[in-house]
Amino acid sequence: MVAERIDWVKHQLLATAYWYQQSQRADNSQLREKYEKAYHNARQTWLVHPLTLNLTPESQNDWWNWALWMVSKFQRCSSPIEGRNGYLSQIHHNRRGLSSQRLKVATVIHNYVIRRSDGTTAAERLFCLKFPDLFEFLVHHLGELPQPRRARKSSIAQTFTLSTVPS
Repeated sequence: MVAERIDWVKHQLLATAYWYQQSQRADNSQLREKYEKAYHNARQTWLVHPLTLNLTPESQNDWWNWALWMVSKFQRCSSPIEGRNGYLSQIHHNRRGLSSQRLKVATVIHNYVIRRSDGTTAAERLFCLKFPDLFEFLVHHLGELPQPRRARKSSIAQTFTLSTVPS
């Protein structure tokens, strides 16, 4: 019964309240029309749900007011945490800044390496051209890699010893 109530709250009540709120907030008339349609569909589903039918009108009103209060707290958070901007934001936050070279590399990787499920990169979709594989391009054009730096010679530790005190 508890799982059924949670499902009702999440998928019926809050969804209906969310679409109601979005339909009230939308400035664009086309968006408002779509949101209102989504709200009416969600409301019809909510009103015929068995848990909604078992509530008194006062209880329905209380639940509705609570749902409106809850959805007023919702924030869209996918853009700051997903995709390229989310990645760059996290890198910037963790390392206290990005060098211009690292930002250029991240842009190239985003545009030419990362592929969608259909197998295309951002550059291929933008320019309608097939680009060569970036890794293969780098292997053919990079040449010999430089030798690693030489390790510093470690200094001999100066251990303090007293000849009169056995160790």
